[in-house]
Amino acid sequence: MKKERTVLSLIAITIGLLFAGIAFYIYQYTKILPLAKTKTVSISAPTPTPKPSIFLLVNEPSDEKIFNKKIVTVSGKTEDNATIVIMTKSDFDVLKPSSVGNFSTTINLNDGINIIRITAIAPNGEEQTIERTVGFTTEDF
Repeated sequence: MKKERTVLSLIAITIGLLFAGIAFYIYQYTKILPLAKTKTVSISAPTPTPKPSIFLLVNEPSDEKIFNKKIVTVSGKTEDNATIVIMTKSDFDVLKPSSVGNFSTTINLNDGINIIRITAIAPNGEEQTIERTVGFTTEDF
């Protein structure tokens, strides 16, 4: 007798949930929203950032290189009408590239780790920067 009550209760709960679900579905399906409460949302695609018109390629020094000389050559290529600015903690150099865009100069390194920042600046103000981290030590390795 107890078993039949439990089964009958489960069947009644299942039928009740089924009817409640159907009633809720019909209510939501037939529900009409007034036009005054609806909102129109417009989504626009993001505009891509334009590719810089200036390019910078640094040939020397390579990143994370260790030197045993204090004087290092910095060279590379960029636009021929750009201005090149090379900065370290203790050195600063401004130069113009050749007519084909090549540039080269020497800088002095400090003991330990040095960060070399090479920036190419176009006449219209656009710039591109490349950083190189190099080290100087007198130890043999």
